[in-house]
Amino acid sequence: MVISDSSYAFVHYSKDANVLCISWKLNPGMEQFRNLYWQVLQFVKTNPAIYYYTTDISRIGPLKAEQEAWLSREYYPQVYNIIGRDIYAAVIFSEGHFKALVNNYMATPQLPVHDFIHFNYFTDREEALDWFLFMQKGQDLALLAKS
Repeated sequence: MVISDSSYAFVHYSKDANVLCISWKLNPGMEQFRNLYWQVLQFVKTNPAIYYYTTDISRIGPLKAEQEAWLSREYYPQVYNIIGRDIYAAVIFSEGHFKALVNNYMATPQLPVHDFIHFNYFTDREEALDWFLFMQKGQDLALLAKS
């Protein structure tokens, strides 16, 4: 199901996999960035059982510090207020971006830590989806063990 398709991003939800995907096409300005995430949040409000998310930044490179700070300080707490449980987020970036991160790593200013978000990083979308499948199976087994 397509949630949004603009010149700068494509957002869709796969009901079968229970995964909401954001694929950035162009670097957004801060207003576009916020607006897209608010759109996603409105969708999540009506579908609070979505626990798996991908953000594909392979075309745009890393998010700006201002964008990351806004997500951490303002957006993620609101997501938790709606969902109320752990979520899993796969960030997909290009091989070049990965190499740049490894070769030029610098500590960034401390942002709030959100223990309810479990991030994992990939250079391949299929690997990210495999991780979600693995996490879903693990949760199913945990539920069976409790009952």
